[in-house]
Amino acid sequence: MYLCKVTGTVVATRKDERFRPSKLLIVHPVDLAGRLKGIKDQLALDPGYGAGIGDYVLVAREGAVVEQLMAAPTPANVIVLGVVDGWSCEGTEPA
Repeated sequence: MYLCKVTGTVVATRKDERFRPSKLLIVHPVDLAGRLKGIKDQLALDPGYGAGIGDYVLVAREGAVVEQLMAAPTPANVIVLGVVDGWSCEGTEPA
């Protein structure tokens, strides 16, 4: 699992039927203080948690996890597991 921040959304007028119940989000990994780390964004499926731009989310980057949560083979490998309400970590000040 990885802690990420939602930095954008993707709107597609045509997409695979297996993606229809899900939102497509652009997420970026963050450190424990909530700062963006690295330079790579990722495209993630939100299977119904309602995450939006600015939210922090837990994501999994594994095709098997996507298949289990979507209950079917899905051509994706990053999925939102939940929206984070807050966190604390000794020695850091989260956003």
